[in-house]
Amino acid sequence: MSIGSRLVLNALAWAVSMPVLNLLFTGLERHEILTLSGTSMAFIAAALLLWAGLIYRNQVPSSHGIGRRIVYLVAYLVAMILLALCALWIAFWATVAIYGL
Repeated sequence: MSIGSRLVLNALAWAVSMPVLNLLFTGLERHEILTLSGTSMAFIAAALLLWAGLIYRNQVPSSHGIGRRIVYLVAYLVAMILLALCALWIAFWATVAIYGL
């Protein structure tokens, strides 16, 4: 498997996890099994950020020049931000479709 395909698969798995986690924790909260607080949401966000950092460290190819490495970082950040926005939009509408407003 090539480096690019591993990067894309890892990024897509990261993006898919957001709606899945949202539905899971919303269901747990709606059934009064788990109460969500700011601390638990911060922990989940930190875990997702750590996962994104690990994807960058392990999947983005290294280069000898600092300029190229900065370009890789900027491209990665832009792509992950766009993926996160799409994932959050899907998570919101999936939650509305399943649980209502």
